[in-house]
Amino acid sequence: MEAFRRPWIRDDVSLSLTRSELERCCSSRTMALMTQENYEVGQFVPSAFNASDASSYRMTDEIYNVLLKKSPYPDKLYKTCSVVGNSGVLRESNCADHIDSADYVFRCNMPPLTDKRHLSHVGTKSNFTTVPMSMLRKYGKIQDSQELKDRWYNQTLQYKGMVIIKKPKDQTLVMQAELMKRRTDLRVAYENPAHFIGVQRYWAQRGLPRKITSGFYVITVALMLCEQVNVYGFWPFPFNDSGGKVRYHYYYAPIFVAPETHDMAVEFMKVRELHQKGVIKMQLGKCQEKKPKRKL
Repeated sequence: MEAFRRPWIRDDVSLSLTRSELERCCSSRTMALMTQENYEVGQFVPSAFNASDASSYRMTDEIYNVLLKKSPYPDKLYKTCSVVGNSGVLRESNCADHIDSADYVFRCNMPPLTDKRHLSHVGTKSNFTTVPMSMLRKYGKIQDSQELKDRWYNQTLQYKGMVIIKKPKDQTLVMQAELMKRRTDLRVAYENPAHFIGVQRYWAQRGLPRKITSGFYVITVALMLCEQVNVYGFWPFPFNDSGGKVRYHYYYAPIFVAPETHDMAVEFMKVRELHQKGVIKMQLGKCQEKKPKRKL
């Protein structure tokens, strides 16, 4: 924690170098999301889940027609972005206004944003929210169930902007169609597996050989879209530096991560390194009393 207590200064040289390296391998603006500009019908779509081709496929007309027509991201960088994880360190953090004051807010794994116990700590703004695979399993029979369609719609009411799903398939196409019918301020987009693979390869060459977490991936996406990236709610350890217990999530939720999949401790050390280099700003502990103006 000592590294995070020192005054933080953005290092534009280190940030520019990191962003340039990432842009050369895997531009977030043009490649992070599947679009009709970066895929065509019949094109091979790789699997981001494992090294085999078991879940790879060829782009079909049906999937192509529901992709974003083009990237939603402007050429100009967002001035400030918040990337919000879901660690228990967010509890009692008073960071809501700091999070929501950003121009663009990334959230991971569809966390609850309407629980009054956490409103002043986690904020409510969302522009980019990833959907966890565990949640998709809950809606496996949505094609034949109006109850599940209503549940999906109600669950998404707390989000705006985009919800990002790993892979388009029959089930997710129904989920997407349901939102298109009933929402005008939220759309479904699909993560581009080719981009994830490129980002994974980039970090594997820099000390992260295991599969990166969705949270670390989102931090990387943000680095290429934002002038300054402020990170909240990332702490993979069960205790803080004072020995106090820290919940895995700030809310109650089952934990599905297989321990052999990621190396969260090593990944956190990389986050700390990026913080120390002035590339990202990591917030741990309570946010300062002075509250910035919230942006809608």
